[in-house]
Amino acid sequence: MTVSPTSATSVAARRALAQDAVALYRPLLNFARSLLRTREALGQLPPGALRPEDVVDQALLEALGQAEPATAPRYPWLRRFVRQVLDREVARRQEERRRLRSLEQPLVTHQPEEGEGRPLRLLDLLPDPTSPIPEEVVASAEFQRQLAAILCQLPEAWREPFLLHVRDGLSLKQVAALEGAPVREVRRRIELARQFLREWLAEEYRDTPVPPPTETLFTVLERIEPSAAACERLRDRLAAAIETATGGSSA
Repeated sequence: MTVSPTSATSVAARRALAQDAVALYRPLLNFARSLLRTREALGQLPPGALRPEDVVDQALLEALGQAEPATAPRYPWLRRFVRQVLDREVARRQEERRRLRSLEQPLVTHQPEEGEGRPLRLLDLLPDPTSPIPEEVVASAEFQRQLAAILCQLPEAWREPFLLHVRDGLSLKQVAALEGAPVREVRRRIELARQFLREWLAEEYRDTPVPPPTETLFTVLERIEPSAAACERLRDRLAAAIETATGGSSA
């Protein structure tokens, strides 16, 4: 990333952003992981095509280029850069596929067998919600993609507070601080998310003899826990990027 040298104020803003970014590394990684699983579930990205760490690193470098003195909550602002990086990558890959299809002339057309290609449902992976979920199911990418596909139907304003609270285990007060919203509003958004998920799960299991799982199902969402060493590496990368971007200026 190359940016022309900037004022001392901008240097200080970048350094403040870098400090905040390290503190927010964990929720940003988990946000990126959820988006990746959703894009995989929708067929927009092949499984494992991108790592959350690479997406977040690129997003933070781009955010540094626009750093200004903080006047709004950092976390929602940084999420926007993560989405932009992923949207750009999805668009690039779709364009590549379009070009390849225009050049390819398949000699044989595959005829799917009966039942082949039917997308899996949560019900297929979790036929009996009354029993403990097997560890191998929880750990499977397909199961995690199913959960992500359900969650992507929620508005982000509901989904992210819900995930921060349920998946990441943050208190309502901590979620409110990240989202820049009053605690009562965060509580309302989480309850709206829970209500939607309860209704969705009830519909999914409507024709089965077993009761549907509750929204606590989403506590088994995969969660990234960056190590202290990973956070230190991020801090060093951001510091180096600031040095390059500002031409060695000091605040």
